[in-house]
Amino acid sequence: MKITLERLRYKGSFNQQGYKELPNGNIINTNEKLFDFWFGYYKQSLSQSVSSNAFDYLKDKVTIITRHNDYFVTAMNDTSYTITLPAPNANTYHVASINPDYEVNNGYDTIVLSAVGGTTTGTGTTSNG
Repeated sequence: MKITLERLRYKGSFNQQGYKELPNGNIINTNEKLFDFWFGYYKQSLSQSVSSNAFDYLKDKVTIITRHNDYFVTAMNDTSYTITLPAPNANTYHVASINPDYEVNNGYDTIVLSAVGGTTTGTGTTSNG
């Protein structure tokens, strides 16, 4: 599959989770944006998906392509980094796996994102399973 800059039409955010202590002593979680990036969705045929992944693995997963950045490689092993995507997949994700491309000038990474938190059920509710 040929990947070109024209395919990168969506804007996502690369974030780092942290915490902040309020004046009253309470601690709240923060999700601070480090940078925005352009990406495109990567579609696999059903036979490719089934042959390379189990159905449970595919649940709450999104596959994207983007220009190579070492932060994405780091994020695969460090869950304090998250990625936020726009609608229709507006959610916060962790990097589940990555196929990095270190080519100079034309390196594109294929990244599988896993939703943070619970899983969405058929009724539109979220469970912490």
